Amino acid sequence: MNVESIVNDVKARADVVVSRSQGVVEVSVETVKAANSIVVESVQTLVKTNVDAGKQLVQLSQASFEKAKADGVKVVAKNPLAYLPEGKDAVVGAYNDSLAAVTKASGELAKTFKEGFGNITATAKGEKVEQKVEAAAAEVKKTVRKAASRAKKAAEQVVDAA
Repeated sequence: MNVESIVNDVKARADVVVSRSQGVVEVSVETVKAANSIVVESVQTLVKTNVDAGKQLVQLSQASFEKAKADGVKVVAKNPLAYLPEGKDAVVGAYNDSLAAVTKASGELAKTFKEGFGNITATAKGEKVEQKVEAAAAEVKKTVRKAASRAKKAAEQVVDAA
């Protein structure tokens, strides 16, 4: 073996490694994008759920305060528990909805990372995953567009409410 054949062999192998490494990076980025969209969507759901519950609690508290104000101090002092807002259902509902959203998000994230890891492993080994990557990329783009649209609408609603 001469030096030239060794150099050519090393170059060929290095090209393969570089190509696979680029594929791994691309698949990793797509996986992170998919995970990010899941997290953004879940956080938006949590915020909306808890803001709605907070608004409901504020309304209940205001109604209770108005009732206490109308009845007077002496009546309120005799039975103060009657003037507490009935917000238990709102708090429990928000908790259950939040728990469901977090559970759903964790399942989706686990699935996304598992698929991503499988694709990264296949890419590193040189197996064909282009079709899977392209399909995943299309799904990620669709999910990101939906999340961006929802975020824009939510921001517009907040601005309109203020």
